Amino acid sequence: MIFSSLQYLIFLPIVVFAYWRTRGGARIALIVLASYFFYMSWLPIYGAFLLALTLANWALGLWIAKVRSKYIFWLGLALNLGCLCYYKYTNFFFTNLFQSLDFVRALGLFKVPAWEAPILNVALPLGISFFIFEFIHYLADVYRGNKPIKSLMEFSVFASFFPSQIAGPIKRYQDFLEKLRQPEPWSTTLFFEGCALIMQGLFKKIAIADQIGTLVYAPFSQAIPLSTADVSIAAFAFYIHLYCDFSGYTDIGRGSALLLGIRLPINFNLPYLALNITEFWRRWHISLSSWLRDYVYIPLGGSRGSTLACIRNTMITFLLCGLWHGASWHFVVFGGFHGIGLVINKEWNSLLERLPSFQLATGGRVGQWLAWLTTQIFVVVGFAIFRVPDMGQLTTMLGSLANVNGHCYLLGAIEKLGILQIAAVYMLAWMLTEYMTRKPESFRWLRDGAQVPPLHFATPVRLAAWTAACCLMFAVKPTTDVPFVYFQF
Repeated sequence: MIFSSLQYLIFLPIVVFAYWRTRGGARIALIVLASYFFYMSWLPIYGAFLLALTLANWALGLWIAKVRSKYIFWLGLALNLGCLCYYKYTNFFFTNLFQSLDFVRALGLFKVPAWEAPILNVALPLGISFFIFEFIHYLADVYRGNKPIKSLMEFSVFASFFPSQIAGPIKRYQDFLEKLRQPEPWSTTLFFEGCALIMQGLFKKIAIADQIGTLVYAPFSQAIPLSTADVSIAAFAFYIHLYCDFSGYTDIGRGSALLLGIRLPINFNLPYLALNITEFWRRWHISLSSWLRDYVYIPLGGSRGSTLACIRNTMITFLLCGLWHGASWHFVVFGGFHGIGLVINKEWNSLLERLPSFQLATGGRVGQWLAWLTTQIFVVVGFAIFRVPDMGQLTTMLGSLANVNGHCYLLGAIEKLGILQIAAVYMLAWMLTEYMTRKPESFRWLRDGAQVPPLHFATPVRLAAWTAACCLMFAVKPTTDVPFVYFQF
């Protein structure tokens, strides 16, 4: 039951109606039951896995708060990371281990038996990377002195809350618990804001992301002859596809939670307007980047110490970030690529601080446009590395960049899909949904301090815009449900 399915659009109103008809413990129990029903609709057995991890981490949190032992915290860390590594990285580990043994045997330096790498046929539990990070955050904060969650039912909601369960945003338990206990009261404003986010997310997913996804599948997944133009278009198309797919999921999740009176943290803040790679990571997947900062980068030493220590901490953090995304070397390359970008950006900023006149020269509008363009090209390349299935396909696409005179078949595919027309309609729908609910202070992203005022439309205008968006979504919806990109994590 994915967010863009008919089943979810039936499931959500039932849960919302029942939620506002209950109070206290009954309401908490309802959310837990609804969340487990949502999660187990894919593979019921993993409901037991989530429940077992929930019970273990709840008990460990109470134990840590009572005795303040680092050994118990390490036990909890080992439990969570052990589960994540077993399900996500076991096959990756064995494959690389036995490939290394094959290499040693080929060199003839040692006599190594010819063994075949064992492959475990284990399905990856949906959203495991997200709720494992939430459990680690919980245990770490309790170990640091924060109060644990004493109620098992409240902790179960934190662990299984269905709007954020599969692909985030990664919640902080202190903030979530406060909103769970004191949700925003039901109102027309709450209803329209939640529906606007859901509508925006569905439009991003169905009308934009799913259409572009069909366009980029072949170039990124098949060893077919490509031209320089094909590779460039495919990389830029995935740049749009990933944002619409992932931020679309977040919009639907945040909108669903808002209909329950719970405001989840913003996970995207106009990332494609970033003027450097550091700013990009402050705007993109905010819950992950802030988690990595607080629980990996800062414990490693952060920006304290020498320049080399800072570079080391940055690279370790982003290599782990890449590996978190998937058990493949191209994900590690993706993380290292962004880590190098952050290091270069930091050194560039240090250079500008030492040369005020140069900083003034590059701070004008032309300099900002060049900074924006450079950042977006860097991000496009990074996402292309992210998208390829393996290093072999990455090598194939890099080789295709030299095929300058090759035929570009993607232009015809773009014209056939009508993506440009859909994108134009989306810009209007985005203004009618996202902007109409934001506050002026949310738009302080322009360097000159200008603000974009929110748009307020009457109910008939909103309903007309949503009706038009629904018609377009039904017109272009694929025949089968397309999973969200981040479901694999």
